[in-house]
Amino acid sequence: MDTINVTLADLTFPAKLEDKFCKFRPLISIRYRDSNNKLMFAREAMPGLGKRDYWECEKDNKSKPDFVRHDSESKVDTNKLGVSRREITFSDIDVKKLERVDVEIYDIDIKSGFFDALKDNLLRVLPVAAAPFIPATLPITLTLIKSAVEQGTNKTISDLQKAVIDKAIGKEDGAARSIFAHSQTLTIEPKQTVSLNGAGVQGDYSVTLEIEAT
Repeated sequence: MDTINVTLADLTFPAKLEDKFCKFRPLISIRYRDSNNKLMFAREAMPGLGKRDYWECEKDNKSKPDFVRHDSESKVDTNKLGVSRREITFSDIDVKKLERVDVEIYDIDIKSGFFDALKDNLLRVLPVAAAPFIPATLPITLTLIKSAVEQGTNKTISDLQKAVIDKAIGKEDGAARSIFAHSQTLTIEPKQTVSLNGAGVQGDYSVTLEIEAT
């Protein structure tokens, strides 16, 4: 089995981006082919799906300990952000070929109350058989949700349903709003650096990822 490690090296956002859009949570999706040439997806949110899982870049919150905005540039200061908060590891997956990486950046609304009851909200859209496999104590992740569905249904799935992803990230309930989405084709190299640049809410964004498959 294989491992894909993804580390975010840079996230630059528009200088004019309003503060109300500056609680960032990137959703990283790797599209790949398995050894049977079946199309598969590995997805995860950085740094997670919990109430406090976002990168605080609102200028009005610069005195808070979790503030990670660069002092002089409109970007996330990776020196203020531990690597574990900007790194994802997909383990024990069957990878024949990497095809594409999709990055969608969300702004998180922590005042909505949605993330206080994330597990209960998720159970409304998951198969009933998956419920016993959602741990009560571990932080909920997309990888964990996919595993729970597979264990509960006894079937390997290529991807989570869009409704489940949107519910987990908070998009369906208005607790997360998409501000940037872009895709980039991957090469056959086991280690590569990928930059995704393009327009989003209120201007241009740039995301740089270091991707390594072993």
